[in-house]
Amino acid sequence: MQMPKIFDNTESPLYNVNRNQDNRPPAIIDLGFSGASDDLQKVVNNLTVMYSEMIRSVNSTLDFMGQPYKAGFAPSPGMGSSERGSHVAAHVWVGNPKNKYREDMGNFYSAGRDTLFYCHHANVDRMWSIWKTLKTDVPKDITDPDFLNAAFLFYDENKQLVRVKVADCLDHRRMGYDFERVDIPWLNYKPPRKAAKSKIQPISKGAQKPEDLFPLNLKKITRVLVPKSAKGKADEVLVLENIETDSTKFIKFDVFVNDEDDNAEELDKAEYAGTFAQVPHKTKDKKGKSTISLRLTELYEDIDVADDDTIVVTLIPRSNGDDVTIGGIKIIPSPPRSG
Repeated sequence: MQMPKIFDNTESPLYNVNRNQDNRPPAIIDLGFSGASDDLQKVVNNLTVMYSEMIRSVNSTLDFMGQPYKAGFAPSPGMGSSERGSHVAAHVWVGNPKNKYREDMGNFYSAGRDTLFYCHHANVDRMWSIWKTLKTDVPKDITDPDFLNAAFLFYDENKQLVRVKVADCLDHRRMGYDFERVDIPWLNYKPPRKAAKSKIQPISKGAQKPEDLFPLNLKKITRVLVPKSAKGKADEVLVLENIETDSTKFIKFDVFVNDEDDNAEELDKAEYAGTFAQVPHKTKDKKGKSTISLRLTELYEDIDVADDDTIVVTLIPRSNGDDVTIGGIKIIPSPPRSG
């Protein structure tokens, strides 16, 4: 869980001076940006983040892949769980915080200047290939012809311009390569429940109703009492909609359910529902808008809320909460899981 040492040889062309010098090997990456100083805490946080974004919080193909972006659509309709999770974290963790825009890796416009960018995105592709093999009830293929037939122009090895469709690239093995098979420590990681059932009642009393809070400028830790769509063992999704951000800044906040502990460093608990984060963009249009959905089914089972009518959602700003406004929050039945 650290930067590969091959990228840290100062005599190598793979080295880039525009990196966070505090995060050179053997520093452990902090995918949660929780501020944890203990390496073991960082490791279990990382396992929790990965299990959540790859399995636990994903209800549909689009939850993982991201929402459709077609002609006439508003920009940034919604990132997928991996894109707004570990993908963003690695970018910002590597980028140099002493630079104005956190160049190189820490900003959208400059990330490609760092050779580590290509290794990082190869691993993002690897996460996709792993996700497609997971035995879950979520379909893994997008069948929308607008997606499959979308085409891009590239120059081939003979300097000839060729058109490549998305459908041609969905199986990386057809392109002549595969990923090394290694152990995946997050695959079966189950974070423990931390909040006792008896402690939830005081939390509920301190939470506010959505209609009294939203739109919410996320300046501080906020607790919201959100009604479930059905009582019992429900298959539900938590929706945070119309999230408006300053797209030039690193934005991150975490979501917890029925969590009585405000220890911001600990993510390794069953109450962790997921995250929202974005890589900064150096752009004239500073407004970003998005919506995220977090599946609650397994979380409900882990913290035993089947008989409750409501849950307490805790929103914890990690970075630039002042520049985040959340338009609304709700729980809905899980939509059909189609591609």
